[in-house]
Amino acid sequence: MSDGTGSQLDFFSRFAPCLVCVESRGRDGELGVGTAFHIGDGYLVTARHVIEARELVSLTPYESSAEISLESVEIIYPSDETVDIALLRTDFSLDSYMKSDVILTNGPVNNKVDHIEIGGHLDDWINNSLVLMEVIVMGYPPIPTSPEPVLVATRGEVNAIIDPYVGSKHPIFVLSPMARGGFSGGPALTGNGFLLGVITSSLLTNHAAPELGYGVALTVEPLWNLLLENKIYPGSGNRQLMGELFGLPDNLPAPVRGPSSPKPVHLGEGCFGEPPF
Repeated sequence: MSDGTGSQLDFFSRFAPCLVCVESRGRDGELGVGTAFHIGDGYLVTARHVIEARELVSLTPYESSAEISLESVEIIYPSDETVDIALLRTDFSLDSYMKSDVILTNGPVNNKVDHIEIGGHLDDWINNSLVLMEVIVMGYPPIPTSPEPVLVATRGEVNAIIDPYVGSKHPIFVLSPMARGGFSGGPALTGNGFLLGVITSSLLTNHAAPELGYGVALTVEPLWNLLLENKIYPGSGNRQLMGELFGLPDNLPAPVRGPSSPKPVHLGEGCFGEPPF
């Protein structure tokens, strides 16, 4: 692994605690699995289709001591319905992990982190200079014969960048790692650990299986927009960059974890998107 993040195992060990397995149930009763990741102060990012019009069954962090109460969850969607991301306000916290000497794998953990920092590449800045850039995808695709969800990490590269003529109004990164259901909502990270984009629905034709399509990640500007719309400034590193990118005042306030009045999680209104798997 390049750019100062240490070995491959160290990279996985650093960012794994920020990952959460999302289990949901559709109206047909079928369970589905997707992924979410922590951007600071209890806020998780996932793909909209992972949870919209579905019942949230569980949120299981990689770090077992960082429990998440479903009663704490508030779901926030972008005003633009074509954007396949969602924000979960929760009581998730890695404070005890950050203060402990716990090592979650057999390798060292240099410079522990408690959230993933969002990249500063706004739509107008994206061009083909990013093609063949290293990318690391993390998520929870179901693995046959595994009795429990397993966090999977795979390394690849950006193969192409497209401006789709349907759906997203923002650039999409076409990635070399194979598209697999369950990765949806997970982070595509750069080699130095910044968020390149959010894994969304595979690009398919004729309703084929996700594995037959292209794996893609939606770029970060719609996520920044969602945070700005709701005046949410999570994660110290993200707050600082947010201020620099959008000319906001210094010392933006850190949000309070969890909603002020806990809300139950229901099946949403509207049509089902692509199931998480």
